[in-house]
Amino acid sequence: RTHTGNKDAIVVDRAYHGHTLSTLSLSPYKYEHVGGEKYKEDWVHKVVCPDTYRGKFCGSENAAVEYASDVKRACDEACNGGSGVAAFFIESGMSVAGVILPPDGYLKECYRHVRKAGGVCVADEVQTGFGRFGSSFWGFQQQGVVPDIITMGKPFGNGFPLAAVVCKRKVASSFANGLEYFNTFGGNPVACAAGLAVLETIEKENLQDHALQVGNH
Repeated sequence: RTHTGNKDAIVVDRAYHGHTLSTLSLSPYKYEHVGGEKYKEDWVHKVVCPDTYRGKFCGSENAAVEYASDVKRACDEACNGGSGVAAFFIESGMSVAGVILPPDGYLKECYRHVRKAGGVCVADEVQTGFGRFGSSFWGFQQQGVVPDIITMGKPFGNGFPLAAVVCKRKVASSFANGLEYFNTFGGNPVACAAGLAVLETIEKENLQDHALQVGNH
């Protein structure tokens, strides 16, 4: 919102992005369950899940374009009746929704629609990053795209509380507006040591290649 000046967000059906007040509103998996109704916000636009097994366009040779067309619909809806597209949030491989990998080309199409509408593209790599896909270190790499913002957590510290956000310089520069930001626990040296140890172990023990072999099996 700070970078784009827009307010609305686009999320995928059945998505789960976290437990803070903001991320609950971005998680149909939460706000569509009993007890979660109060987290549904009118600035959130839900699009159809790109499920190639049971989804609306499963079996179609043009599934990527057809699924992405719903993202375009949401962009049009946000621009014409909402407050403009701020961001499109998606896990590179949807975990809680049922381990769903979108069809090839899906994210390229989605990113094109979102950026044309003035929004940024956020890759949620909390459960898909750090080599878990085997063939790539980050899930979004399988789709050949470059996000504007990447979130990561859980496996980063292998149980130790550690998370990070990475963004393009143009996005980060939007926050250099004179308003001071600090975080009491940000840059915790113990957390940093845990993260470095995890990265070293992934590399030394060839865990990404192991994930690829086991996954193929």
